Amino acid sequence: MRIALDPWGGDYGSQMTAPDEVDGEAMTAQVIGKQVEKGQWRPRTPQPSTLPEVTTIIDGVMRVDAPAVVSDEERRLLAIFGSYAAGAVQINHRVAIVEEQINRLFVVSGGYSGPDVTIQAGTGTKAPLVYRNVSSPDSTPDDLRRTLMAEMRQAEIDIARKLSGPEHLVLADGNLTFLGDSSSIVGVIKTIQRLYLTGKDVLILERLKPGERTPLFHFSGSNKQRSFEVYTCYLRLAEPRPIEHHYAGLVRLEVKVGLGVENAVELLDQAAIKVSALASRAPKDPRAPQNLIPVGGLERQLRHKLGDPKLVRRGIERELFEQRNREG
Repeated sequence: MRIALDPWGGDYGSQMTAPDEVDGEAMTAQVIGKQVEKGQWRPRTPQPSTLPEVTTIIDGVMRVDAPAVVSDEERRLLAIFGSYAAGAVQINHRVAIVEEQINRLFVVSGGYSGPDVTIQAGTGTKAPLVYRNVSSPDSTPDDLRRTLMAEMRQAEIDIARKLSGPEHLVLADGNLTFLGDSSSIVGVIKTIQRLYLTGKDVLILERLKPGERTPLFHFSGSNKQRSFEVYTCYLRLAEPRPIEHHYAGLVRLEVKVGLGVENAVELLDQAAIKVSALASRAPKDPRAPQNLIPVGGLERQLRHKLGDPKLVRRGIERELFEQRNREG
């Protein structure tokens, strides 16, 4: 196996491309039965019977340290050196980072399975960085990044499972595609890539006031790896400015349908109260209000743990030069 770097930096994708697959990672979603909560289709004020003693927020960061090409006999395969970190902030009588996981992956397209890659970043006695080989069945730069993201999301869910328990509200960043049971973890989706409401139902989003949510509705979705079913609702965190669209200031919350409607209502009401209280404010956070206040500190810590990207890139380059010298 011979590894060669792509001269373009990781933030700019790859200078090389390969044909896209027909369906990529497209996700399909279908609303089932629409509203599952009793009452009229109107904005709701969250009214949980209790509030949790501990709130835990799960998040992760990832980056491409270097794009590459693997030469193996007659094949030329796209690859990336990627890093990700997942962690948790816990809030009770204090705010503290309670979990951190750092991982490095050498993701290679075409289903290739090979050795891990070890590099030394920087000088001194720091432990070497080991990029674990992971094969991706697909062949585009975006596919490789999706593989890296899937590994990060799985790590986030594993942390969420570890820290969930009675009197604990666990808020996970993103949807619960990777969660296969009826756990009491709540997914917090900050970006709205599509609306799962149609016709007159979607107009409720324009009527929501800060702190209000829609009634719960049910939908199923699937991608190339798995399918899922959730109960979900939209929550407004802040009023949009006059120049912003109606969906600014919204997040979507979801739980697995295995909880049942009654438990889902209670849990999502708890989450709505906590998420509203933790919403960030502009201009301090460019992702305000959806990016929760404790998440900013967690992300800074996780990025620090990933190391200086320039030092890491130089370490990768040094290792590949040494490989060439060993090969003669």
